[in-house]
Amino acid sequence: MTKKEEKVWAYLVANRKAKLQDVAEACNVELEFVCKLVDRIGTPDWREEPFDPYALVDAPMPTPKEKIQMSRADVLDTAKDYVTRDRAADHGDMEDNFRTIASYWNTHLGIDFIRPQDVAVMMTMLKLARIRQNEWHLDNWIDACGYMACGGEIVSK
Repeated sequence: MTKKEEKVWAYLVANRKAKLQDVAEACNVELEFVCKLVDRIGTPDWREEPFDPYALVDAPMPTPKEKIQMSRADVLDTAKDYVTRDRAADHGDMEDNFRTIASYWNTHLGIDFIRPQDVAVMMTMLKLARIRQNEWHLDNWIDACGYMACGGEIVSK
């Protein structure tokens, strides 16, 4: 953890109800940096109250009228486009990436049983956690479908 991150976490622990803008100002960091750190927190009730990220940044919660309307077929078609277009030139082979991620996670956790298909499941779970925070952000729904499709491809080989 960097000194900058430590400073922000220490402030958040001491001031659990502080708005994210106030945290950024008090710690002399960018608001985006604080938002990314808070986004890592896995439980929405870390402040011991229901977590509303929009209240913390003084932004209105999106409503169904503000969201993009997509059918289930549109969501799946978009996910299909994401996972079938040639991204290997930019990101490398999907299965090789998942294998590398699994290896890094195993090393970090001191274990040796996370497999590439587990990476697909855990990345889907990350997207589910983000959906819990903001169900109107369609990219999380699309990405979750894409990760599951990648996992299905891996286990079918």
